[in-house]
Amino acid sequence: MSTRSSHGVAHDPHERPSGAEVTADLVRSTYSTGGTFKLIAIVLAVLTVLGVVGVILKFINYGDDQTRWGYVVAAMVFVLTAGTGAPMVAIAPALAKANWIRPVTRIAALFSVTGIVSSLMLIPILFMLPPLITQGARRRSIWFEGPDYSPHIWGMIALLGLTLAGLGLLYSSALPDLAAMRDHATGWRQRWGKRLARGFIGTEGQWRTLRLRIGMFGTLYFLLLVFTHFLISTDIGQSMVAGWRDAIFPMYHAMTSIQAGVAGTILVMWIARRFGGMDRYLHLDQFWSLGKLLFATSLLWFYFFISAFMVYWYGRAGADKLWLDLLIRGPMIWAFLGAFTFSFFVPWWFLIWNRTRTSINGPAIAAVIVLFGALLDRMRLYVPAWSVDPTRIHERFLTEIPTTQWPDIFDILIFVGGISAAILLYMLATRLIPIVSIWEVHQSNLLSRPAKFIRGHGVLVAKPD
Repeated sequence: MSTRSSHGVAHDPHERPSGAEVTADLVRSTYSTGGTFKLIAIVLAVLTVLGVVGVILKFINYGDDQTRWGYVVAAMVFVLTAGTGAPMVAIAPALAKANWIRPVTRIAALFSVTGIVSSLMLIPILFMLPPLITQGARRRSIWFEGPDYSPHIWGMIALLGLTLAGLGLLYSSALPDLAAMRDHATGWRQRWGKRLARGFIGTEGQWRTLRLRIGMFGTLYFLLLVFTHFLISTDIGQSMVAGWRDAIFPMYHAMTSIQAGVAGTILVMWIARRFGGMDRYLHLDQFWSLGKLLFATSLLWFYFFISAFMVYWYGRAGADKLWLDLLIRGPMIWAFLGAFTFSFFVPWWFLIWNRTRTSINGPAIAAVIVLFGALLDRMRLYVPAWSVDPTRIHERFLTEIPTTQWPDIFDILIFVGGISAAILLYMLATRLIPIVSIWEVHQSNLLSRPAKFIRGHGVLVAKPD
């Protein structure tokens, strides 16, 4: 049985391309800028510009009215959530020496470019963030004795540091592929590869240094991921609501980012396989394995949520009830029900069945569902938090629940524009670096081979390390 790629060539799903074919095929993939690609890029660019216009009009019409910026914050945090969690897919399984992850690492690492978009979206939000000290009174936050600029400057530094660590991880892992483009590409791509490959020719010392760089940036990225989500979730989330005290919330925020990152990686894998001609490199093993990770993170979503929820539910203090009214059964109950359904219940019920989990389309469908749930979850958290009366931010506890805020046309433009900008940047990055890592595929082919086991077939994998 054979399958037909988007290039019109039939391939046996069990066929292993030669080393020369892998290099030529993946270098050639960066040239695939046909009419459909250009049309999608133009549409995304237009939507990005409309998003920028939406931010400008938001400033003109509402100025510094904090209560009108909740959906803008939710849009920024959603881009941050889906974009920063995905590179962990390239880090964690690689540390466990999982061979199946090799064709996927580049797809996950490329998400680090979306950190540029979330960093830019954070700038207008920082202007809307209330000062740490107002009329001599310090509002409640994690900055007990920090300088006045603490909530603003450190959040941006953390996000920029996370973005730079992700780009460092992407560049380090792409060095051998840039060298391949230097040797096999033509035109400006060859010059691009020659400039950035920095004399990489594959000596033993260079490979040793490469592995050290990837390990260093991977470790740094994981630490900054947790730290950045801690700062963002507390400074533009918890500290905006008087009396919101939840020690689990920052970890919930980071964990749901990993869940959305796994979902985003699966979705891009499916698109690359279906429309990008990557069916020779992205097989059932990758979808099956990431489907199990998506299933596990969906269960973790419920674990972290219920761990925080029980404290407020059984505490039954006045502040606890108001927290439940604000974030769960209050103005955004529709977003909470949607987040609970699409971030936990539906993917859990969908992926629990072997027939859907051990397929290519099943995990992709679940990924779309999870990303939609993550979008609703960020609305559920940040829209009501920013809708609270800012004059009451110095009170000890929340005393008044705001009414339901619905998005206006500017919010919709910003939401669509921010997501479009992230997708556009990802697409453009695939024209500079192959979306599937050349050297990782070579290494996978060298370390594994098909093997028969009893009555079935599997892959025999060597463990050189």
